[in-house]
Amino acid sequence: MTLGEKLKKARIHKNFTQEYLAEMLNISQKTYSNFENDKTKPDFHQVEDIAKVLETSILDFLSGDSITVNQNNNEIAVAQNYAPITLSEKLIEQYEQRLKDKDTEIEFLRQLLGKK
Repeated sequence: MTLGEKLKKARIHKNFTQEYLAEMLNISQKTYSNFENDKTKPDFHQVEDIAKVLETSILDFLSGDSITVNQNNNEIAVAQNYAPITLSEKLIEQYEQRLKDKDTEIEFLRQLLGKK
């Protein structure tokens, strides 16, 4: 199952429209539609935000498994056969950059507060 297919399945399970989800993510509906249609890929930060809005784990979208809908309690769960999670180098780079940016921001705020 592609990332776009997983996004669409999770969105539909929550009964969200593309327009609503795009608004929650502060992106255009066209941009979100391109994610679901695998025309473009969201960056790691966007995948995190989508997972939060859809109340699911980011691992659901990044793993090799498909997302399955548990009909008993209407929760989304990863299929029982876990595939090894393989993150592309680009996703890893983006994540590492976000960590560096956060460290820089923390240091700046500490300096503003007069702490070192």
